Amino acid sequence: MAHIGVGAFHRCHQAEYVDDMLEARFGPWGLVGINLYPPRLADLLVPQECLYSRTVREGDSAETRVIGSIRRVIDVLDARSAEAAVAALGAPAVQVVTMTVTEKGYCLIPSSGALDRENQAVEADLAGAFPPRTLLGLLTRALERRRATGAGGLTLVSCDNIPRNGARLRQALFAFAGVRSPGLLPWIERHVAFPSTMVDRITPATSDADVEAVSFALGARDDAAVVGESFRQWVLEDAYAGERPPLDLAGAEFTSNSEPYEQIKMRILNAAQSTLSHQGALVGYEFSFEAAGDWMLSALTQRMLERETASTLPEIPGMEIGRYVESSLARVRNHAIRHRCHQIGTDGSQKIVQRLVDPLRERLAGGQGAGLLTLSVSSWMAYCLAGSSRFGRRWVPSDPWADRVISIGDQSADFDDAATAILGIAAIFGSGLARPDVTSAVARHLRGLLGADPRGYLMGQLDHMFA
Repeated sequence: MAHIGVGAFHRCHQAEYVDDMLEARFGPWGLVGINLYPPRLADLLVPQECLYSRTVREGDSAETRVIGSIRRVIDVLDARSAEAAVAALGAPAVQVVTMTVTEKGYCLIPSSGALDRENQAVEADLAGAFPPRTLLGLLTRALERRRATGAGGLTLVSCDNIPRNGARLRQALFAFAGVRSPGLLPWIERHVAFPSTMVDRITPATSDADVEAVSFALGARDDAAVVGESFRQWVLEDAYAGERPPLDLAGAEFTSNSEPYEQIKMRILNAAQSTLSHQGALVGYEFSFEAAGDWMLSALTQRMLERETASTLPEIPGMEIGRYVESSLARVRNHAIRHRCHQIGTDGSQKIVQRLVDPLRERLAGGQGAGLLTLSVSSWMAYCLAGSSRFGRRWVPSDPWADRVISIGDQSADFDDAATAILGIAAIFGSGLARPDVTSAVARHLRGLLGADPRGYLMGQLDHMFA
């Protein structure tokens, strides 16, 4: 197997599943790790023979183990390392490639799923740049290599929080290859599979304190240590181009359709994380567990999920929505998992579409109220606007649309104009949301969230619910 994006989440999730699978039944399923984007990890992992520790924490308890499923790591830095990555992905022995490159790594427009042709890295790769700068550029070169050498087909497994991530990856790759290498498309159609998946484990960025604590416990320095919660889940569609790794031996679940699992997880757990982190940052919290532990923020989020989002979700036996909401909030409240609000808030424009905007749109289309979903969407806008000098430049939001949102805030005469203009960003909100009832609510929320007392404003929204 190979994996693209050997960050903390992969090492705490998929690599651990593979390690457990190999413990249950040893076989030729070791991982070749490939990194296109920072952080670069070969210098950390290779001197340790690609061994590293995984620690799970729940409250005051912790359990650490060494993971050995990754056997090689390639950081794509130059033409030589890029060739090594293409050769690894093009090798006949590699039959499955998983990836965690986050939503923006697929170079798609969030609202439509279309290829982002305004992305300079995409255009460079379409023109034949080497080393490739995008996931799509790297995969296309690897598939060209496999076709030319007769290496056989490949299963590409997206493990990112994108709805129908397999179908989205297929759509993006076909759009890219259709321009870059049109003759490759029939071969991809016959030889490449794109199963969708749902992955779940809360995994914050590893801190220096984490490294020190884990290294002390191990009696050996581990700068590649990862830390996460004890809960984990992996649901995969059973649609492979070749041999399927027996991940069910490690507790993964194979299914004919992962979409219901994906939708529930994204619209409940991930929506809660985004909402609590944006609102938490606005009221002054550093970590998401602090925001989730604030009874007022937690109550607002729980009411949104139970009274609004729940009506947009499918039914799955064994996943009762009320219990899932409660367990999700309990997981975010785990004080042993120190996930910074700003880390979860990163690239929010790429996340809120499936987590918040889609259920908001569905509620409005059905003539149902969506006041709390509107508040959560407004919280992302306020989070970005808080980076403007007009609103105190409280932080520098890390988001591909932050500059546009800040520019709108700086140039708008009032909050009504700002709300209308931000809702008019079609790449995020599509069309039809900038209607009077929504814009007036968003303007009101922005005024309150960016005012002198955002906590007081949110408390007022909670009081209004119970009035």
